[in-house]
Amino acid sequence: MKTSKLLLHLSTMLAVVFLHTSCQNDRQIDTDFFIPIKDSKLYVRLAGNADGPLIINLHGGPGGFSGFARETYKEFLEGEYLIAYLDQRGSGKSEIAKDSTMLNMQQFVTDLDVVVDSLKNRYGSKDINLLGSSWGGTLGLLYMIDHQEKINSFACISGKADGMYPILALIEKERVLAEEFLRKAKDSSSKARYTAILDKLIEIEQSGFNEFFNDMNLLKHAYPKELGFNAYWANKDAHKKAIELGKDTAYYKRAGYSMELFDSAMAKFEYVNRVFRNTYAYNHLNIIDDISVIEKPVLVLQGEFDYAIGVNQGRMIYDALTGVPTDNKVLRIVPNAAHNLNLGATREYTEAIKSFFDKHNN
Repeated sequence: MKTSKLLLHLSTMLAVVFLHTSCQNDRQIDTDFFIPIKDSKLYVRLAGNADGPLIINLHGGPGGFSGFARETYKEFLEGEYLIAYLDQRGSGKSEIAKDSTMLNMQQFVTDLDVVVDSLKNRYGSKDINLLGSSWGGTLGLLYMIDHQEKINSFACISGKADGMYPILALIEKERVLAEEFLRKAKDSSSKARYTAILDKLIEIEQSGFNEFFNDMNLLKHAYPKELGFNAYWANKDAHKKAIELGKDTAYYKRAGYSMELFDSAMAKFEYVNRVFRNTYAYNHLNIIDDISVIEKPVLVLQGEFDYAIGVNQGRMIYDALTGVPTDNKVLRIVPNAAHNLNLGATREYTEAIKSFFDKHNN
């Protein structure tokens, strides 16, 4: 995957806004450290209100990193909460993953459990909450299935519980669009191109999804561009601003990244993401029935036009959370927004997260 495409894909998981404040008080802390796990160490930046409840940020990917998430959460969460910005195994400032066999869902759940226990040892009296975006939302669901007794509440942002649903839904959407463009095509080159897309969609659909990294890039990036939509963005102005922000050196400095360190993190991202995407178990993930065991409060937040996880994914997750009392679970489908709610619908995004955590951390 080229660096430019990696930057585009990374924008699906970086929580960013354009407001930044340096206003702090004497209860605010900002420190970082590593937590030892099996055959590696995980980087954590701990920032916010030292006296507040703890929120562990779970980034997307798999393979992304949490450094840039603070651009959002410093503004509206750190005043009252202590945020642990975690880089998952092999990602960001955490150690390079030397053993690809350990890049799997169960190991990441085990890693997160070590992080939770470590933070509990540091702050025994604090409630611990999870805030997961995209893949981080899925990781949070996986963790809650096994260890919900350690967690106070969980915000699942643009996460998925059924991995095949968005793939098949995207194939069908692109098939319909390609057939429409083919019917309207006037020249032979356009007809040949849309025919080739339709043939490839059939090939992908029949592939078994054992190795999906390259096909994923076709379905989520290349074909949407040719067919006139974006799997991750509904707000074109916000998308443009995100691209511009990616060129802002001050932005990287605030996140604690030099360009060299960022390039290294992006290389890690591609490696980890490729391993996951070329794994049958990850591509065929389906925990819809399993999440019925969750009883703790859950927020499910999704954009109306989020084709990256499938437009009905949020409703599927919410309906499957049968163990959560109705007054403790929230479903918010944000209109005219897609996967990147932090930029595409900043007000709705921040209000939903803040009100949810405030309700369950008083």
